[in-house]
Parts: sequence; C-alpha cells; structure tokens
Amino acid sequence: MKQFTIWIVIASVVILVGCHSSSFEPFQESSLSNDLAEVEEESAQVNELVIWTHNNIFEDSLPEFLEMYPDVEIKIIDKFNENNLIKEYRQGMLAGKTPDLYVLPDYALGEFAGIGGFENLYENRYYDESFFARRPESLLNHYKSKDGTEIFAVPLLFFPYVTYYRADILSEYGYPNNPLELSNYINDYENWLEMAQDLKENGHYILDSEHMLLETVLRTSYFLDEEFEYLGDDEPFITTFNIAAEVAEKDLSPYVNIWNERGREAFQNDELVMFQMASYVTSHLQEWVPEQNGKWGITTLPFELAGVDKQASMSIAISENSQHKDLAWEFAKKMADDMLYMYEDIENDPYFINTDLKQLYWKALNKEVPGKPQSLDQDIKSIWDVAMKDFHGGKSITSEAIENINDEIKERIKYDQRALQKYINTNTPEGAGP
Repeated sequence: MKQFTIWIVIASVVILVGCHSSSFEPFQESSLSNDLAEVEEESAQVNELVIWTHNNIFEDSLPEFLEMYPDVEIKIIDKFNENNLIKEYRQGMLAGKTPDLYVLPDYALGEFAGIGGFENLYENRYYDESFFARRPESLLNHYKSKDGTEIFAVPLLFFPYVTYYRADILSEYGYPNNPLELSNYINDYENWLEMAQDLKENGHYILDSEHMLLETVLRTSYFLDEEFEYLGDDEPFITTFNIAAEVAEKDLSPYVNIWNERGREAFQNDELVMFQMASYVTSHLQEWVPEQNGKWGITTLPFELAGVDKQASMSIAISENSQHKDLAWEFAKKMADDMLYMYEDIENDPYFINTDLKQLYWKALNKEVPGKPQSLDQDIKSIWDVAMKDFHGGKSITSEAIENINDEIKERIKYDQRALQKYINTNTPEGAGP
C-alpha cells in the first residue's frame, strides 16, 4: 500500500532497540492496553472517535464539531508526555491497538515519517485541494514522501519563529525599520554584524544571547535531507553557527533570558532592542513592557533562517487501523482549519508598527526550510542537548566547538545513515522522484 512499508521494520529496530531498549515494555503490560480495551468495547456500541495526544487543544473547537455530528462521541486520551509518547505510540502500532487519530509533536515527526501505520491523505478518498492549498507548502513538505505522492499527516498547530525589534531605535540609528525592508537587510550577515557592533557601542543589543541564536536553529530546523545527508555544514546553518561564535568572541549580546526578571529589565531600559522567538511571545511582550506600545515591529529571521517551533507545534494523522476514517478526516480538517484562522484572520495590533501582520506571518511561514524529519533526528538532538548544556554551563561557543559537535554527529549517525541510504537506493524504482 505504501512506498516505504518496510520502514516499519527498519525504523522500529533503530528507534525501539537503539533508543528505548532499556525501557521497552510489552504493550499488553502497559497501562495503555487497559485504556484501549475499554475504548474498543465502547466503540462497538457507539460511533466514537478516539484521539491520542500529549496536549488537549480541542476544547474550543469541539462544540461546533459535535453540532455538525451530534451522533458522534469524542474520546481524547491525553496522558502522553515527552517521556512516553514515542514509546507508547510505537507500542500501540506494533500491537495493532491504535486510536483513530494521532496528534504528533513536531519534534518527534522523524520517528513516524516514512513508516507504515498512517493513512495517505493524498488518496482520493481524502484529497481536498482547497484544504491543502490553504497551507504553506514549506509546512506540508515535512509530511510528504520523497516522490511527493504520499502525505502522512497535516499541520495542526504551528508557531513560526520571527524577529521582534524596536523600530524607533533602529530608525534613530539609520537602520531600516519597515518590516519587509528590515527582513531583506538582516538576511545579509555582514549587515547584521555591523548593526550589532554599532548598536552595542550605544548600549543596545540585537540578540538576547548567542545561546538563543543556536536554540533558534535547533528548534526550527531539521538537519538531514531526503537522502539522509547531514546539513550542519551547509547554509544557512554554517553562517548562523559562525555568527554565534563571533557574537561570543566580541561580546555582542547581554546574555539575558527574556523569560526572567533580568530579561524584563533589558527590555525596560532599552538594552535589548531585538530578539528571535516563536510567534506566541507576542502577547507576553505586551505584558512585559506595555509602556513601549507602538515601538515594536515584527519581521522574519535573519540569515535566511525560517521555521516553526518544533517543541510547541503539532500535527495530526489518521491511523490506518481506524474504523471511522472518513469521520476522522472530517475531525482533522475541522481542527486544523480552526487553528489556521489565527494566521488567516489575524488583525493588526497597534502595539506593533506592522500595517499587515498577516503578510508578515505568511512570509515567514512560506520560506523554504531545509531538511526533512528523519528517524535519526533524536540521535542528533541528543548530541546537541549535551552541547547546549555545556554552553550554558560556561563552555565557550566557538567555531571549533561547533565543528566538533558536527563531527560527533556525523560519526554517531554514519552507520545507520549508510544503511538507510543503501535501503532507499536499492528500493527506489529507476526514474522515481519528484
């Protein structure tokens, strides 16, 4: 049925044995087995949709859906968290005990990309041209097969990373303050560095910390392409890594955390006048410095970076074992459409100088993001997690340190990488591809 059906065997070995062997628990012995036994008994009596999720975000949209489908009951099992979600989702799949719908956190997409278990939403029974056309292609690409004929999930909730900046202060020093003009200006790293050095001399910083610049890359990017080649030595990563090292060397950041009191002070005294964060920080900024109303602007990330916050964003997929697939698709579309309205119907906010916030967010969302979610993502993440802990603990961020991280990653993944590359090369028909 699926081009990569055999992936269920390969990915299960890589993930369950390689990453979770010490904590693997037979599905029949897990607490989830009892939950699903009850669900199966109930489903035999009612038209019920079962959703597995780590975060129940459906409460506001459920009443309208239930008005449309009054005979349907919705059972949301939201006991999953970061520590058990991947394991229990996998165990349920292998045991054939699944919900109708899965909510997938975007940080874990690589654990589920390319394996069996989900419906192909490009099949005729599901395909809805208007639904897919409303969504940025750069987001949809995260869920597509290599040849673009299959898509295993759709974006449900997503938060693009953007740049927040004090328009009045940039204008005072002769820099672009129009969001689109500034977007083009800071894509050039030399322009960005010149601004950072100039404003620092006047007591202003355009980056909260070099650590957060690295975090921006880690939270928005995937480091492997469709052929499992590592992208950490390519653009825009290499420029961003070099900038982070130069910021550390030249002391071009105040090294503050915007979420604590020191960060608030940096905003209040005009010390921090630019930073990168996901779109959900918009309301927080207004609470932190309400007196700066009308002085802030929002634009895209520097250095051609783009992407959504993988830790906060999520997607939705239909189980191939669902007994209510058409109804599950209606639920998925309704929930995804409701979440999309936050960007389609966004109103301009007088706190920000932007005269077209919708245009800005869609510009950010439509920027192409390098890399694809892959089964080796967690290996890469684990190495970066250790490195970031060391950096926060006092280790210097240098080009040599980052090069060592990249070398460690390439060494760690090389055997699985070769095996996966060999597999796709020997199982892809000649001439296949986009």
